[in-house]
Amino acid sequence: MREPRTAPAAWHLQHSRPESLVSYFDPWQPVARQLDMLANRFRTVKALCDAQVDSLATEHAALADLRDSLAFHLLRACVWWQVDFSPHAVTGLQATSFMKYVRRHTDRFVDDDTLLDVMTWQHYMHRADSGHIMVTGTDPLCRGNTTIVYGIDGHRGFRFAMQRAGQKLEWNDITHTDFVASCLNARALHCLIETECTAIGEWDLAREEHIQASRHYTQHFRTATQANPVERYATALDQLSRCHSRFGRFEFENIVNHMAFSVVRTAHERGISIADMLRHGTDRTVSPRIAGSLKKRARGHITTGTDPLRHAELEALLDQVETGFALSDGS
Repeated sequence: MREPRTAPAAWHLQHSRPESLVSYFDPWQPVARQLDMLANRFRTVKALCDAQVDSLATEHAALADLRDSLAFHLLRACVWWQVDFSPHAVTGLQATSFMKYVRRHTDRFVDDDTLLDVMTWQHYMHRADSGHIMVTGTDPLCRGNTTIVYGIDGHRGFRFAMQRAGQKLEWNDITHTDFVASCLNARALHCLIETECTAIGEWDLAREEHIQASRHYTQHFRTATQANPVERYATALDQLSRCHSRFGRFEFENIVNHMAFSVVRTAHERGISIADMLRHGTDRTVSPRIAGSLKKRARGHITTGTDPLRHAELEALLDQVETGFALSDGS
């Protein structure tokens, strides 16, 4: 997917709507890619809006609405996956300016206004009341006679409930810090209810491994500024090697690729090879073969973890970084 050189405003009005960029209820969609698309499209659409302020462009009002919608969904996504979010670091805007766009969106959509309140100030909620829960949606992938319902409570915690036709909604007592944790727990219970699933151990492993993955998600936007990207890459690679669930491996494959890209990007900024980064970036013993596989993983991150509109730019960055295979104990 590449943005055309002509009529970029019209292109974004068709292709950059948040509902086509993010799937809140599907944990199998890479978190990094969805965050990157929301952040990049917001910055791009805002720049188009700024360029149109003094013009008579007919798309301006619709484009401004899209900018505001992207701002809201970027904030929502960060709360949804428990990602530390600094508007200035991610968008270049001060928090008050960024929230102005978010507010413009929620002023037009009452459901999003309520959701924003639940995720932040909780003026409408019974604050600190775990029994007061706003329903956010149902699981689109579950099958059988039992529906999974998701919500956020007065502690800003993610909750789930099981519901059968004609029966009262029963909320599970466990509160989760992010949606994916809630989803994994809900699907484990749903599997048990509907099929008496004997593979419940797979779900238990996935939940435990997601706890480790969620710590990486929290620092998603800070990864580029971390002091030791090689150590973070090595840690994630070690965590991946210990994953046993299919979902855990899925999450950590994406995380390792993201960490690999951070190593290559740092090497580019410092004007050194990947091998030099590995040689001086950690006290661990590093195999020379890792230099080549690391760059391959970095390309994997571009493919599965970034906005397609940025692929050409990021591929060019990788091409400029030497692998430096002459990494050895004697070098």
